[in-house]
Amino acid sequence: MNDNDEFDYMFGFGSIMNTSTHAPWLANDEEMAALPGAVATLQSSFGYQRRWNFRSSTGFTALGLSSAEKNSAEDMTTQSGINGVVFRIKRSMIPDFDRREVGYKRVLIPLEFLDFTSDTPKKCKEQAKFNLTSKDRIWFYVPLPSHCFHADENHPLLQSYVDTVLQGCLEWGGESMVEDFILMTGGWSTFFLNDTPSSRRPWLFRKEYNTIDRLLQKYSEQTHYADRRHPEEFASDMMKLRMKGTWSIPRRNPNFTGRDHELEQLHSHFSAQDHDGRQRVVVKIVEVVGMGGVGKTQLVAEYCYRNFPSEYGLVVWLNAESSEALVSDYRQLLADVVSETDSNPNKDTNEIIGEVKTRLFRSQIPWLLVFDNLEDRQLLENFMPHGAGTKGHIVVTTRHVNIGGGSNRSLNLGCFSQNESIALLRRAAGLHNMEGVSNEEAAKEVSESLGHLPLALGMAAAYMHRCDVTCHEYRHRYMASEREGQSLLLRHGKLQDYSLTVASSLALSLEAIEKESIIACNLLKLLCFLGPDQITKPLLRHLLSWQTRAENEQDREQNSSKSHLPKRIIIFMSCGILLTGTAVLGATRQNTALLTLASLSLASAFIIADSSIHQSNVDDKVVPKNGLDEASLARRESEFSSFEYEQADLVWDILKSFSLLSVKEGKANMHRLLAQALRASQTESEARDSLKICVMLMSDLWKFNPEQIKTWNESLHILEHAKAVNFYVLFYNLSDTYLLKTAWLSTQVGMFSAMALNAFIEAQTSLELSIKLLDTSSKAKNPTFKRSRAQALHELGRVFRYQGKYSESEESLLNALQIFEHLKSTSQSSSQGIAETLHELGVLEVKKHNLDSAASFLQKSLQMRRNSSTLHQLAAVHVARKPAELVKAKALLQEALGLSRHIGQRAATLKQLARVTIRQGHLDRADDYLEQALELYLELYGDNKLHMNVAAVKFQQGVLALQREQFEQSWLHFSECLRIRRSVYSYARPVGCAADENPNHLEITCVLHELGRVAFSQARFVPAKETLESERIILERLVESNTKTDERLFQARLTNLTWLQKCAREMADDDAIAQLTMDRARIKKTHGGTLEEAGAYYSSDSLALQHKSLECRALARRFALQNNDDTSLEKKEMLDSLSELSEQINEATPGAMKEAASQFHSNILHWIDRPRKKGRTPILKACDDLRDVLRDHGVVVNDSIR
Repeated sequence: MNDNDEFDYMFGFGSIMNTSTHAPWLANDEEMAALPGAVATLQSSFGYQRRWNFRSSTGFTALGLSSAEKNSAEDMTTQSGINGVVFRIKRSMIPDFDRREVGYKRVLIPLEFLDFTSDTPKKCKEQAKFNLTSKDRIWFYVPLPSHCFHADENHPLLQSYVDTVLQGCLEWGGESMVEDFILMTGGWSTFFLNDTPSSRRPWLFRKEYNTIDRLLQKYSEQTHYADRRHPEEFASDMMKLRMKGTWSIPRRNPNFTGRDHELEQLHSHFSAQDHDGRQRVVVKIVEVVGMGGVGKTQLVAEYCYRNFPSEYGLVVWLNAESSEALVSDYRQLLADVVSETDSNPNKDTNEIIGEVKTRLFRSQIPWLLVFDNLEDRQLLENFMPHGAGTKGHIVVTTRHVNIGGGSNRSLNLGCFSQNESIALLRRAAGLHNMEGVSNEEAAKEVSESLGHLPLALGMAAAYMHRCDVTCHEYRHRYMASEREGQSLLLRHGKLQDYSLTVASSLALSLEAIEKESIIACNLLKLLCFLGPDQITKPLLRHLLSWQTRAENEQDREQNSSKSHLPKRIIIFMSCGILLTGTAVLGATRQNTALLTLASLSLASAFIIADSSIHQSNVDDKVVPKNGLDEASLARRESEFSSFEYEQADLVWDILKSFSLLSVKEGKANMHRLLAQALRASQTESEARDSLKICVMLMSDLWKFNPEQIKTWNESLHILEHAKAVNFYVLFYNLSDTYLLKTAWLSTQVGMFSAMALNAFIEAQTSLELSIKLLDTSSKAKNPTFKRSRAQALHELGRVFRYQGKYSESEESLLNALQIFEHLKSTSQSSSQGIAETLHELGVLEVKKHNLDSAASFLQKSLQMRRNSSTLHQLAAVHVARKPAELVKAKALLQEALGLSRHIGQRAATLKQLARVTIRQGHLDRADDYLEQALELYLELYGDNKLHMNVAAVKFQQGVLALQREQFEQSWLHFSECLRIRRSVYSYARPVGCAADENPNHLEITCVLHELGRVAFSQARFVPAKETLESERIILERLVESNTKTDERLFQARLTNLTWLQKCAREMADDDAIAQLTMDRARIKKTHGGTLEEAGAYYSSDSLALQHKSLECRALARRFALQNNDDTSLEKKEMLDSLSELSEQINEATPGAMKEAASQFHSNILHWIDRPRKKGRTPILKACDDLRDVLRDHGVVVNDSIR
């Protein structure tokens, strides 16, 4: 019987490939037990591409087809063609097929467009051999256009359907057919529901689940495997997915004037013309750039209002001045769009950012995202959705011109034209204040005087409107203030980057505020010394409290010293001024003035005495402990008086009404121009008095305690304020008392920045500032000042160590130790400082692999105080010794656990215990220790999961998985470690490089090297080569920047080239092998001076022996740790390597390396033929002994937890 007598053929490219779906067609046919099939590929030239695009009436998205010509670039698959199975079916079955494929149409495939595959794995189904001719009819099903849609939250991809399809691929073509299917299929979606029964226990119901999930994960970038959700997660994630409307746009300015050309220009930047003239919208980022006060925010806000909802269905406004501000906005945005039942206040920062970006990416409506006042362009990389098609536009406002250019279009916003300036004054000041020729002429002069700066014009207009002053009168007052020099701003000349006339304009507004509320004016003088953002009502209440405290203190000083006033007295304010100010107020402000007067009538003057604390009496009480000033009565929220609450609300309202504070969701910010003007407006004496109050306030509010987690978040809220105060103190001549307080605060800020944020450069800056402040004091040699200096040096040494700057670290620590030892006889706290500095020196020596020196420092520290962290570090020394003293190390670590009160130290000790237990062969126990350490670190750091300690645990988990040959798991751990370290060491990224560029840090190279090893072990030689090349680039940069010869870098470069040679051999790249060999020779030659000095220790034959020993040792460890019964292949490979090692031993010059390699060679030969249980421990011990000698020779050995 010919094939074509009663049969047709059906090309199945989806679920039809799975023979378990054929039962309905075979149920009524006794002659056919199965449909014979043959694997084939439909050529792309036939015009179709397989996609997830068929919308099933049952609520999910199934496989379909689309025309290849209509697919956009983003819809194209990685591989062309459609793989599937051609089945022979009876023609009588076709109606059943048609009924099953509702929504599809049956289409004939010409035979010449099919390529049959005969080479399939033996374990797969047997391939039928069809004798097909052009007369045979081969069908397949194409979805109707009315059923073709992308997957969405209501029609997701279902894991059960994906399983059915991929099980069919495994059945006919094995894993390679599954991989081809994935790469030949488009339309994979983040709407991916794991709907299988007991989805969290796949082994119960899912056939081949392990293989399918592994392959889906392997191509996760295409399959969105990471976005697959269990039913309850999917429902939560999809809640309110389609965000619509506007969020957090500033209130529309009713006085917005002009800027028509700029608005049109902004819109045109988002549009482009195709060559054929068709209009299309393309994804772009447009930056609106200009100086502060030029109106960038107002322009973009107006653009938002004009284009919503006609152009955009969603507009989101974000404060981009800092990462913290963006995180706060993203968190609030997510809270606003997610229902209360689905909100999770405990989500960490990365989850918040990821979810918002995902929602924007999935949005089916056009959206506009505004990043307002962007200070750091790198923030865009973290917070900006990527790959959002044509749906998303982004506008950035920033003061910083992008000198390097870039792909983003920019709109440079200048000041107003004269017509626009006059129009703004006319609109905002009120028509009655602008009527008449005299006011029109005055408006021109005022505009010119203010330099047409929109902010200054707006504030001038606000002054006219609120004070009911005509423009002519405003010009008169303004000119008079300039001539008479009475302006607060004029007393100190021009502001940096701003004209004198702008400063004078601001002064008029400040004078109006002073007439309305002297308290508001005084608080402004304090606020300008704090950070410009995160200004809150509680902060105002604290400022009021401290201002009152300062007044009361000076009253006491005055009353107790009537017979002899302090040496230097500054009269800051008197009741007479208050009465005068009240007299000039309008009737509408009388009540406010009386309330202000009542609050200050307790004192006849505000006197500040710089000499209230005698210089001879500077002692420890000046320096707060645990964040509190012992000499002060700290007042918390519950202790504020009703008057302070009322006054803070009043000041808040006044500053808002004068547009001096921009308030959003309870938090305000002050324009930097205004803050600068306010600082310049004060006399030197006034500025010092203001700054003193700010110093006292920050010392009182700062509560950071490393052992109390709750203080970490509280400190973060005032961090920028504390940094600002510390910075400004440097420029004012404060007394020794305040210099000491500020130095303490700056040291605390440095500690917090390093410990909690891993912001090492910021920490270094704060600590160096602390030292500079102490050095400028006239009491620099006072014991208290010297002790504070030693504490700052101690912390600076630690920060240098974190950065890998070991020489600088040692210098700082030794200087700190010298000071502490000098003060030992005069202060008990100095003994603690000595112990802590000895500990830090010991840790530094451990990092430098100077074990004897490290043990000496740590033992001395322990003799002074029994400390868990010192016990931990001493245990690390015992582990690194040869032979390793594991029993001693474990005992020390167990004791350290008993003493650990801080979860961070406990986590570090558990991490070290994991290292010991691995050396003892207890891998499962080590795994438990690492999991416990990770859990503790995540509890400690909360939202800040991008912490170097978390990265260290992930690195060690990766090494442990690699030892177990769990390569995929190892790759995931190392990848996460790399992601974190890229963030932590971002300060070391080359200038001008992209955010995903690897920083130049040795810790980065360690991770890249391990990732290369994992890829090599998986026979993925191309990724292995690429990763190792990335490592090589960083190593070469480090060598260029390192003025001293560094054996670690030398050995790391040789090891890197060795692995690159291995990749080249596997890829049969002879040219690369030759080039790498030449590169190795060049490096050795360049390093020759050091080699000659070291003699045989670093001779070329010794180096060759080291590398062969390292390779042989790795094979021996793998052989010993094998769990398979059949080790014949490993044994043969081991013997071949031992033979090559013997040759290297014979050629090497005498020395410690040759002796160690010979001993290793003998031991392995002795035990390799013994029973596995007896030989495992001796082989591992021989490997450990060799490892210790290799490390002594500077060779990096990374096969155990570090």
